[in-house]
Amino acid sequence: MRNTQDALLRALHGDELVLHYQPQICLTSGRLVGAEALLRWQHPERGLLLPGTFLPAIKMSPLALPVGAWVLDAACRQIAAWRDQGLPPFRVGANLFSAQFKTGNLVREVSDALARHRVPPEALELEITERVVLQNDDRTLGTIRDLRALGVRIAFDDFGTGYASLSSLKRFPLTTLKIDRTFVSDLLTEANDAAITRAIIRMSNDLGLDTVAEGIETEGQEVVLRALGCKVGQGFHYGRAMPAAALTRLMAERPETGAWLTTVPVLRAAG
Repeated sequence: MRNTQDALLRALHGDELVLHYQPQICLTSGRLVGAEALLRWQHPERGLLLPGTFLPAIKMSPLALPVGAWVLDAACRQIAAWRDQGLPPFRVGANLFSAQFKTGNLVREVSDALARHRVPPEALELEITERVVLQNDDRTLGTIRDLRALGVRIAFDDFGTGYASLSSLKRFPLTTLKIDRTFVSDLLTEANDAAITRAIIRMSNDLGLDTVAEGIETEGQEVVLRALGCKVGQGFHYGRAMPAAALTRLMAERPETGAWLTTVPVLRAAG
């Protein structure tokens, strides 16, 4: 673990960390409405590494703070680049580490990143996990409320897989609820998963939140989710996480209607 952490520190300063972006698609119009920024490590010897191979080493070390700050800055820089290219505006989600809530500097870091790259706050969506919500202390709650006051969006990731109480949905100023892929994957075959998904979507809509279903892999899943009232989909059905340049090309090549090209070969192969 220590060797991995030392290598990650070198990676951070050696421009080996990169962000890939997974499309989020409106289920009624087919338009791109967002993208989740996902961390990758372009290892000089092992090639492109997915988070499962190195994220635990970041979370268990002080690296969470500089890497988290880098993710925020890189995401805002890319949002600015897309806006400068004249692409239609869409939100970009960035994941936060729980350690970032303990320093007292997170709100200023986000505010500075937005100002540095001249990004409107509504273009950035910060994703918080159940672990953050379970801290449930006044500092964490105050930080999230201050972030929301900046105008950034707040998403609750992987909802329904752990122990956060439903009261968290009222207590925290959320804008988005993300349905975990474990419910979506068996949506068509497991009655319990279908019932839970239906209940989450109904509750989210009643609370005025955007609902994003993660892990959509088939057209059948998309059809059912749309019928249930889910607003946004994310998953391999629309594309794996891809470099910013690949997403830029796909956006530039889209039809005039703005509908997403789910049959473009590069979309399947990217990432």
